[in-house]
Amino acid sequence: MKEMYAIAEREGINIRWWDFAPPLRGLYWAPKDLPPVIALDNALENNTPLLRSIFAEELGHHFTLDRAAICRTYFNYRDRLAVSRAEYRAWKWAAEYLIPKKQLRKALRNGNGTLWDLAELFDVTEEMMEFRLKLA
Repeated sequence: MKEMYAIAEREGINIRWWDFAPPLRGLYWAPKDLPPVIALDNALENNTPLLRSIFAEELGHHFTLDRAAICRTYFNYRDRLAVSRAEYRAWKWAAEYLIPKKQLRKALRNGNGTLWDLAELFDVTEEMMEFRLKLA
């Protein structure tokens, strides 16, 4: 977690904690001419794997999105597809950041073969681990 906070600080991203209504757990907001913000749900504080996964995804948005395209209202199908692609790119960035290929291969060679074992080893959600395994 310290490394992700350090990345956010280096990139000038403000981290804020809020009470979100499920299913919202995190948000990346980067209006033009203002520092970007990552907002995280207070409920994540007691769930480290979920917090790491969500926080990394929001950092992924910072590194993979066009800031000019973030603060828009999406109405048409093409825009919805663009949002889906943006979510995929952020999720991919997060998975590769939290679960580097070299470390994943080493874990698999060492007998950590179940999804649950791997998720626990990398301290991420099973959903994140499953996604990362599909990328490998």
